[in-house]
Amino acid sequence: MLTLNKKLNTMKYILLPTDFSKNAWNAVEYALNLFKEEICTFYIFNVYNQPASGPYTGITSAKAREAIYHAQVENSKAGLKDVLSKVNEKYNNPNHIYKCLSKYEMFSTAVLNAEKELNIDCIVMGTKGASTFKEMTLGSNTASLIGIIKCPIIAVPKNKEFKKIKEIGLSTDYDISFTDLGLKPLLRLVNYNNSTLSVLHIMDRNCKLSTKQTESLDSLKTVLKPVKSNFYTLTDIGVSSGVHAFVESRKLDMLCIIAKEQDFLKRILNKSYSKSISNHSNVPLLILSIKNF
Repeated sequence: MLTLNKKLNTMKYILLPTDFSKNAWNAVEYALNLFKEEICTFYIFNVYNQPASGPYTGITSAKAREAIYHAQVENSKAGLKDVLSKVNEKYNNPNHIYKCLSKYEMFSTAVLNAEKELNIDCIVMGTKGASTFKEMTLGSNTASLIGIIKCPIIAVPKNKEFKKIKEIGLSTDYDISFTDLGLKPLLRLVNYNNSTLSVLHIMDRNCKLSTKQTESLDSLKTVLKPVKSNFYTLTDIGVSSGVHAFVESRKLDMLCIIAKEQDFLKRILNKSYSKSISNHSNVPLLILSIKNF
């Protein structure tokens, strides 16, 4: 049974974008397991649009385009009905309410509007590649949300099955002032799972923290006082390599990053290293927005 504090901190409204693929279903299952004891509403969300390329690109007939649109509407309805049926069959959870929604819109616009209109607390979605890192670097639906979505995003790698979250990593440059509000989604997960939070900072051996970074570290330690936390510094290693090594060596169950924009992810997870990472890493990403700090 949840304690009162956990109930007060619960995720209430969770958005589950789906394109009806195996990866999307895997993310749905991950979310339903992650929040299985929380009282919340899941919005199973499908977004569709006229194809940008392919056999329909040259079609200019309004009648033909209308026919394609109606076919997409029916496919979306049928797909959502199928997902809901699978959810009810496999996850009969009295704590959960499921609602199906579909939108004819650009993906990022549809998700942004849903976040505002439905008061979404968290978005959980799958990635198509072998690794969350690769998808972030190359640009995916998930990456398209960076910088515009305020609520946390949990990006679930392909074939990643849910397991108890014993340890969560937080990668940071100590370049922001940490607040309770900004870290609230991370602290929710840490508290709910009784996890350990391991903070990673990467720097050159001969460098020292600036005054601003020291203040940031102090603010982070203050915010993290109520939870089990450890602080680690890696030196003389590239940021991308260091993050990868840290995730693998500690066998993290989730990695949290605070993203300012898409370029932030490209800097941390650069393209030159993405192929190597994609072959080895399989950790969900919790992406927090700088807008909340």
